[in-house]
Amino acid sequence: MNELIIFDFDGTLSDSKTSIVLTFQHACQELGYPVPEPETIAPLIGLPLVEMFPRSLPMVLPDGQIDALVQAYRDAYIPIDREHTKLFDGVEAMLTSLGHYKLAIATSKTQSGANASLTRSGLFPHFDLIVGHDTVARPKPNPDMIEHVLQELGVAPEKAVMVGDTHFDLEMADAAGVRAVGVAWGMHGAEGLDRWEVLHSMEALQARLLQA
Repeated sequence: MNELIIFDFDGTLSDSKTSIVLTFQHACQELGYPVPEPETIAPLIGLPLVEMFPRSLPMVLPDGQIDALVQAYRDAYIPIDREHTKLFDGVEAMLTSLGHYKLAIATSKTQSGANASLTRSGLFPHFDLIVGHDTVARPKPNPDMIEHVLQELGVAPEKAVMVGDTHFDLEMADAAGVRAVGVAWGMHGAEGLDRWEVLHSMEALQARLLQA
């Protein structure tokens, strides 16, 4: 029987694709780089920004420029996020129904960014632990964040499940020996997660997790 449910945030609980794409484009424009199309950026969401920028731009970026792009993104994100991001319908009711489980977040946001986003969304009190990518040595799809959550909350891998919307989330779960469940409404869609169990509505996800 499961004791712990770990969620990704962006694209899983929060409909933040537009905010991330717009902020990413703003950062590139601000520093004079070509502005990638949304279809270039969206498949990379779920990775840390330090990996997204080099993968999305058609040139080699020196380390200093990657840092500058990341900072430009962070400087612009909050007002864009407030305007464009909202929780998916049913998220709060689902989390409330899972109150007898330990709940955690494993996100590619920084720890400070994750704390701020969960606070702005009103979801912070639902979670026993929130882990950003800079809390551990290696980001998704490496298993480090899940392993950190398991250790901090004292749960064995076979008693935990990871819920995410990208293959980075679910590959991380596989690497950590944790059951993976995908959601179809996020960044990669059902077609990008066809190696795993995928649920197509918040109600179906809630029912599946309550069965665990």
